[in-house]
Amino acid sequence: MSDGTILDAPSVAASLTWAAQRQSPVSVSLLTEGGWHSLRSNLLRYDPQQGVLQIVYPIALTTMAPPEINVGQELGISLRRGHKKCVFVCRIVLRRLDRTDDDKPVDTLLLRAPDEVRELQRRVYQRVIIPRECVIPCKLWQNGLPNREAMAWPLCTGHLANVSLGGVLLDIAGDQNPRLSVGDLVGVEIRPQAEAQTLQVEAMYRHCLVSGPMRIGLGLQFIGLEHDRPGRSSISELADFVKWARRLSNPGQSPRRNDD
Repeated sequence: MSDGTILDAPSVAASLTWAAQRQSPVSVSLLTEGGWHSLRSNLLRYDPQQGVLQIVYPIALTTMAPPEINVGQELGISLRRGHKKCVFVCRIVLRRLDRTDDDKPVDTLLLRAPDEVRELQRRVYQRVIIPRECVIPCKLWQNGLPNREAMAWPLCTGHLANVSLGGVLLDIAGDQNPRLSVGDLVGVEIRPQAEAQTLQVEAMYRHCLVSGPMRIGLGLQFIGLEHDRPGRSSISELADFVKWARRLSNPGQSPRRNDD
């Protein structure tokens, strides 16, 4: 099965029913005027007749207070099922105080069930080390990807050290250190090959490490991949790139971008 497969209706119902029965943990992404937020929650219930999901009110992954979440906003959701991940977008229809199966109060959100669910192999979330002899150029912008009409210079340039569908490690010269703070939003541009389509995605800065003499590595977590947005690469395009990078790191396999 190829990455980014769109599930049919029976498969969607089966996946959501399975996750609700186990009250599976879910990762949540939310876009507000203040930027992207990465949150976590649990799926509590799924009603296929009403077309509604219920999740615990999401909390932040960091010590920062989570944003206020309002009816009508869209949440990006990802959850694990076996060796695959299901990703989709839901609109909030109601915030409601409810009770758990053991009669404890819980703050919840009711979501309209998704019209479309994509299924991806979990292996694309496993880190791929890029061989030193394979230089994949990258650029980094502050506060997300720049407007196409705007003239904006990147914060720094470098090359890809490793990649997964969860994020990247960008190797840059030490004197280009952008001095980011944990949680800062950045825009990332990756050019796999001279003739290949440039990948553009937004990410959150997570950490910095020394990667070599006068070199540092910037750890970035991709954010908002569940949402298809103009000017941003889709989650399927990024999954295909990770698969290509895995073949690139294995000399016994062809690195052609279109191979399965």
